[in-house]
Amino acid sequence: MTEARSPLDLDGDTMRRLGTRVAHIVAGHLATLRDQPAYVTLSRAEAQRLIAAPAPESGAEFDSLIAALQERVFPYAAREPHPGFVAYVPSCPTFPAILGDWLATGFNFFAGVWPVAAGPNALELTVLDWFRDWLGMPEGTGGLLTSGGSNATFTAIVAARHQAVGEDAARIARLVIYTSDQAHSSVVRAGWLAGLPRTQIRLLPTDAEFRLRTDALSDAISSDRSSGLIPLAAIANAGTTNTGAVDPLRAIAGICERERMWFHVDAAYGGFAILTDRGRALLDGIDRADTVTLDPHKWLFVPFECGCLLAREPARLKEAFQIMPEYLQDVQENGERVNFADYGEQLTRYSRALKVWMSVSYFGVAALRDAIDRAIDLALFAEQLVRAEPSLEVLAPAQFGILCFRAHPVDVNDSTALDALNESVNAKINAEGRFFISSTRLHGVFSLRICILGFRTTEKEIEGVVAAVVRVATDLR
Repeated sequence: MTEARSPLDLDGDTMRRLGTRVAHIVAGHLATLRDQPAYVTLSRAEAQRLIAAPAPESGAEFDSLIAALQERVFPYAAREPHPGFVAYVPSCPTFPAILGDWLATGFNFFAGVWPVAAGPNALELTVLDWFRDWLGMPEGTGGLLTSGGSNATFTAIVAARHQAVGEDAARIARLVIYTSDQAHSSVVRAGWLAGLPRTQIRLLPTDAEFRLRTDALSDAISSDRSSGLIPLAAIANAGTTNTGAVDPLRAIAGICERERMWFHVDAAYGGFAILTDRGRALLDGIDRADTVTLDPHKWLFVPFECGCLLAREPARLKEAFQIMPEYLQDVQENGERVNFADYGEQLTRYSRALKVWMSVSYFGVAALRDAIDRAIDLALFAEQLVRAEPSLEVLAPAQFGILCFRAHPVDVNDSTALDALNESVNAKINAEGRFFISSTRLHGVFSLRICILGFRTTEKEIEGVVAAVVRVATDLR
C-alpha cells in the first residue's frame, strides 16, 4: 500500500520554483536599493489595518502571498543595506552571506551538539579561530557564535560571576561590574540578567574623547572593596555606539590583572576594524581580554542574527553553562568533539557560521579590509564637510565610521534652541526618506549622528546627508 504524501512535503520542482521566485525578489531588491527610499514607516494602527487578519483555515497560492507582502509589508521598513542608511549601526550583508544564511536554514542544522552536526560545527570552530587569530588572542581561545552582542556579553558576565562566587547568593549580592557612561545598554542589561543588584553596575565617567577614565575605575574599585563589595569585572568599549570611542584597553587590562577581576571587551561594533592598520592600532590591548564580544552582523557584513563571544579560557564558559540531562547522554563531549550548547544558554541553535564562512571565503579578507577602511575614510570625509560649513559643528570627531555633529547657526547660542532645532532637523530628514540618520546626546547635548558601515555608501551619499542637514536647518529657521 502506497502511503499518501503529506501536503506539507513539497516536491522538488515546486520547491525550486518557489525558491527561484524568492531569490529573484531579494536580488531585485538589493540591485535597486539606490532607487528606493532609505526609510519608510507607519504607525501601529496603520500597519495593522494593512496586515492584521485571522490565521487562514485553508492555504493560498504562493504568488498571492508574495504579492501581499510586497504591497503591505516590505515597503514599510528602513532599508538597512541602503547607501543612505547611516543611522544607528546598520547591517549591510553581502549576497553570499545571505545565501549562506539560506543554506543553514534550508538544511536546518541543529548546531547545539557535535554528533548531529559535525560538519557545521567544525565550520564554526574554523570561524572562531579566524576571529581569534585576527584579534591576536592565544591558541586555545574558544567560544561560540550567538544571536548578537547582547547575548554574548550576557554569557560572559554569567561566566565571570560563576568563576568568582559560584552560586553563593549572598556573595552574588555583593558583586560589582564597572563600565563607562558610554557603554551599550546591553552591558547594563547583562548585569541585571546575571542577578547583580542594579545599584552595583557602575557607569563611570569618561574623558574628553569619551573613553573610560582609568583613575575613576581604580577609585571605584578601591571604594567598593572598602565597603565590603566584590569587584567582579570591568567591561571596556572597543568602538562605542555613540562615538566609536575605544577605551584604554591595555591600561584597563593591567588594572584587572592587578585586582584579579575579569576583563571583558565589548567590541561588538569596532572589533573587526582590527583587520585594518588603523583599527589594529586603536584596539591595542584587546588580546589581553578574558572575553570579547564581536558582531559579525555589523562590520563583517553578514545578516542578522550573528554575534560572537571569544573566551581566553573556554572552559570557564563550560563550567558556568554545561548541563547534561538524561535525554542528552548520547552526545556528551569526549575530549575531541565540541557541544556549543555547553558554552552558552542556547541548546537549539542553527549554524550561524555558514554565512560568515561563505562571505569571507567568497570575497577574501582583503576585500573586507578594504570595505572597512573605506567606511572609516568616508566618516573622515564627512567630518571635513562639516568643518567646512560655518552653520555646522563637530561634537565628536570621526572614528570607526561614526561622526557626531549638529546644526549650529552662528547667531544661535541658546542650548535649548539648538537642541530643538537639531531634533527637528533629524525628524525632517528621516521623514523625507532619502537618508536615514539618528541622534544621541553627548554630555547632555543633542547630537546628530551618522554611522557609515555599508559598502554601498559613497561620497555622493555623504555629501547629500551633510547638504540635507544644512538645507533643512536653514528652512526650519
